[in-house]
Amino acid sequence: MKTSLHLGLLLALLPLGAWAQTGKYTPNGSCDGLPRLEVSTPRGVCVGVVADGFRFPRTVTPLADGSLVVVDMGGWVPRKGSLWRLTPNASNKTYAKRKLLEGLDRPHGAAVGPDGLLYIGELSRVIRFNPDAANPSSTVETVIPELPTDGRHPLTALLFDKQGYLYVNRGSASDNCEPLKGYRSPDGRTCPEAEGHFARGVIRRYDLTGPGRTATTWMNHAVGLRNSMAMAIHPESGLFVQGENSRDSINKRDSRLDDRTLPHEELNIIVPYQDYGWPYCYDDNKASPEFKGFDCSRLRKPALLLPAHVAPLGMTYYSGGMFPDWYKGKLLVTYHGYRDFGQKLVAIPTDAVGKPTGEPFEIINGWYKKGTQPMGTPVGVSVGHDGSIFLAEDKNGTVLRLFFDPKKGDGIPTPGLSVNPSADADQDARCRELATRNDSFSRIQRDIIDPLCTSCHGAAGGNAGNLRLARCDDIGNAQRLLAPRPGRAPFVVPRSLESELYLRLEGSTPGLPPMPAGGLNPEQLGEVADWINEGAPIPRQSLTTASPE
Repeated sequence: MKTSLHLGLLLALLPLGAWAQTGKYTPNGSCDGLPRLEVSTPRGVCVGVVADGFRFPRTVTPLADGSLVVVDMGGWVPRKGSLWRLTPNASNKTYAKRKLLEGLDRPHGAAVGPDGLLYIGELSRVIRFNPDAANPSSTVETVIPELPTDGRHPLTALLFDKQGYLYVNRGSASDNCEPLKGYRSPDGRTCPEAEGHFARGVIRRYDLTGPGRTATTWMNHAVGLRNSMAMAIHPESGLFVQGENSRDSINKRDSRLDDRTLPHEELNIIVPYQDYGWPYCYDDNKASPEFKGFDCSRLRKPALLLPAHVAPLGMTYYSGGMFPDWYKGKLLVTYHGYRDFGQKLVAIPTDAVGKPTGEPFEIINGWYKKGTQPMGTPVGVSVGHDGSIFLAEDKNGTVLRLFFDPKKGDGIPTPGLSVNPSADADQDARCRELATRNDSFSRIQRDIIDPLCTSCHGAAGGNAGNLRLARCDDIGNAQRLLAPRPGRAPFVVPRSLESELYLRLEGSTPGLPPMPAGGLNPEQLGEVADWINEGAPIPRQSLTTASPE
């Protein structure tokens, strides 16, 4: 499970005004004139809040005049997306915020084209417009229509290369070609969705040579890539790199494999017409449990393996002048994932042409929840014209800026990846136990409840909506969701997708927003539906761990 949203679960009884500010950052001093975040960074590097109040910002794109265009996806509810321009005020280092477009359908990717116009990836199409026009909406044109929108990974990431070709991600519809959903062939040997011109799990290449500089056809530039949300091209060599969001729940198919550590996410060097293995192979060309005996030797290996489930959602090469020379040419990658090694911005060493040559260094770590400081989940990353680094961070609806002051340190990060700490021994024991389970609700606990819900529905959040959801307590939380309520049905009624929980997550309760704020992505919502349709089974009690009362 990759892409995730912010705030709690089931705020049915809490009015909007009571929870809208939950999870906002508490400033701690100044970062070059902006409110400073209390996160761990190298000495001399600070993180400031450029703007907040977004619903679900995904990418931030610098323009030639120093302003920024922010793509606010608006959550997973259709037609809530918008585009904003942040213009710096030279006198006081703040930014003026102005809406450019609204009513977009789950936009994500953005790129400045060779024509100087801004290209935006909506769910079903790519559009372009002139952000400098007096009325930007009047300049909107559809460049690529009718993109596939079904399945787990429908969002549109995009970028241009030096020749002007436009590359568009089409993520897989499945996790790893599940047979029960009909993705795998009846003989179990092939995955039809990964084959042919209309394959999913690919990067498409479009040549904008159609009428009005639109795209009428495409080629599959690279295949076997489950979900290419992070893509970058080296500014000098033109090397194309991709961050792979690898599969989930591998131990469901082979109990000897550990879902906590496998499979690794990947950095891939993208070469035209190459196959990178999904869904047949994982890691360094090992056959997936579903496709035992598959010959992976002919497929292209990753350039670098990253920790499992860190969800690389954004990347760019650093070519600015603000940060020390150590940063030159490094590949900046956001780790959006909620597992042990997520919630980070890292720098990966590269050679002269941009190929990864070593393990990541942490630029931002310690981005976990502590006190009033919420967990951070970076998505898009870009380099401003002044050499500063900008991030779009969706959980708390912010755009952030990294600034370097040589008077306060050398700015060089230390190698290696840290693990988020915990001060609760009982919780740690539950989390270790949870990591060994692979039933349907335990996966929901790890990938939805823990990262998205416990901040509002845990003890510290006040048990919003009269629902308590404890961290790593899969057994207790399943019991609470199924428990009778005075005068009302349980939050979950087995085998009924009319259950209150599901309707709130789906966003179909009249007069109430989806929970968590913005809703769940199709992959997450599908996990919940599968559990309810299975009869909402409660995970089995361990002999070594008990649920807290």
